[in-house]
Amino acid sequence: MSGSLPPFLAADPDEYEHFMGRWSARLADPFLVFAGIEPGSRVLDVGCGTGTISLALATRGATTVGVDVSESYLDGARRLRSHPRVTYEHGDATDLRYASDSFDACVSALVIDVIPEVELVAAEMRRVTRPGGVVACCTFDFWGGFAVLDLVLDSGAVLDEGIRTLRAQIKSRPIVWANGQADLWRKVGLVDVVEVPMVLSFDYADFEDYWSSFSTGPTRIAQHLTTMPADVRNEIEQHVRAGYLAGLPDGRRSFAVIVRAVRGTVP
Repeated sequence: MSGSLPPFLAADPDEYEHFMGRWSARLADPFLVFAGIEPGSRVLDVGCGTGTISLALATRGATTVGVDVSESYLDGARRLRSHPRVTYEHGDATDLRYASDSFDACVSALVIDVIPEVELVAAEMRRVTRPGGVVACCTFDFWGGFAVLDLVLDSGAVLDEGIRTLRAQIKSRPIVWANGQADLWRKVGLVDVVEVPMVLSFDYADFEDYWSSFSTGPTRIAQHLTTMPADVRNEIEQHVRAGYLAGLPDGRRSFAVIVRAVRGTVP
């Protein structure tokens, strides 16, 4: 493997909703039940994106600050998921501007895998959470638990060196392996650390719904596909289509996806 992961380009909030927001909504309740956030808590949602987890926290009785580096996502969050108990603010997950011990809990969902400096993120989440507070996070299991993307990566890797490299870069990071987050949580000094798998269903109406989720928008695979020669991109699309259809008529397909969630307590 060579080079580092290209950046996740957070831009259009509606593209994000199509690619991921609809699935984040399915994750919110089981993730927050696992995290054990109490009503009345003051919670920081790191990498809040378009506000799915922040809104879910507020509806569960928490006073929430959603922080994200993307102003466009924050605009989308304010438009789509405003709530009297939610404030959306601009900020960097690796250098949070909040005082130490200023939140009862800190959470982050489906974000840490797109940030290179994962240790800084974990340390900052721990720092801003008071002693006895919970720090919880989740990300996809890219090593065997994300077949919905593997169909694109594995098909494309046969035809394109860049996709082969991207696949290796994504899968080589321990943070996306089983117990990778738990190891990081212990490393930054959290205690009573627990990591569990959660299974979501990603349901697509047809191939166009599926393909557009990965060939457009902010993801690394979409960025790469849009810069490829048209003939190569079209060939990859045809191979992915064949895998999606599997000889059957076009239509609804469901993919089981594993999200690994971790929680720990600030000593």
